[in-house]
Amino acid sequence: MPTCIYCRHASSEPYPAEHVIPRSFGLFRNGLTLHCVCGDCNQFFGDELELHFARETGESVVRFHYGLRDGIAAYPGSRLTATVKVPGPIFGAKVLLAPNAKAKGMEIIYLPQVGFADENSEEWIWYLPEELSSEIIRALMPGSRVQYFYTSSTEEQQLRARLRELGFTAATKQISRAAILPQPEMTARVTYLFDTIIRRCVAKIAFNYLAYVLSEDVRLLLREDFDAVRGFVRYGTLAEHTIVSAIGSPRLKEESRKGSLVDGHMVGVGWSADENILCNLSIFNAMTYQVTLCRQYQGPWFALGSMHAFDLTTKEAKKLPAHLWIPRQG
Repeated sequence: MPTCIYCRHASSEPYPAEHVIPRSFGLFRNGLTLHCVCGDCNQFFGDELELHFARETGESVVRFHYGLRDGIAAYPGSRLTATVKVPGPIFGAKVLLAPNAKAKGMEIIYLPQVGFADENSEEWIWYLPEELSSEIIRALMPGSRVQYFYTSSTEEQQLRARLRELGFTAATKQISRAAILPQPEMTARVTYLFDTIIRRCVAKIAFNYLAYVLSEDVRLLLREDFDAVRGFVRYGTLAEHTIVSAIGSPRLKEESRKGSLVDGHMVGVGWSADENILCNLSIFNAMTYQVTLCRQYQGPWFALGSMHAFDLTTKEAKKLPAHLWIPRQG
């Protein structure tokens, strides 16, 4: 009888397939899947964790490059923000990111907005129409300047009308009256909020991988040693210690002389020197996250040391020599 490793629900029916690496980050031959996660948990992870990780993180932007994303990113109010990075009059203006197969996978779409700067400053602060408020207008210093960033005369008039509605009457200066079209060559700066939802998704991938490495042995996986990470992933229970931390770029023992060993994702799990069970996870071979799956394990000892690479060039998941992984305390 299968038992869910997250909610402990037992069922007489088989559970659906749960992917270790979410499908939004690629499909791979020999991909790692589980059958020890119940349908309710599987659905919850897809709707409440994976959806945000796939749409509102730095890793979500890299999906454009590999043709894994067909929607727009950096919507106002989301965890992910994209701004113009090129120095000039629109530096810092907010933009959207969209798929474009002819432009290295991604293009930039401009949003109408208003920028304010103090009289003798070149530091502009940009606001979308819905972000403007009477409090912002009242806080402007005497002599403040304003710029209008728009792609059509209709957008310009809407911006001016919004400022008049809020009581702004100062003389204005606009960037240009010419239409500004999406420009794939424009460089954008991307930032995102690494909050509890994103951390929980990272921890879920790590715990899933441990389950795969342990051949879905629920006798081990359901031990109370793993209750902290289990509760954090499924219910958002706050643990007494940090479960997920960002530790920089991926590190493998042979990378220094061979360069990156994979164009894709890497995940590895093993023991630390003080009997913690740690998992290192890197999506798109970028930032590495370390997940503490268990601190001071108290159960029967078992051999543990595994690493897998998910190659986006060959579309294949393969096991790497475990000795390549460098454990590190978060």
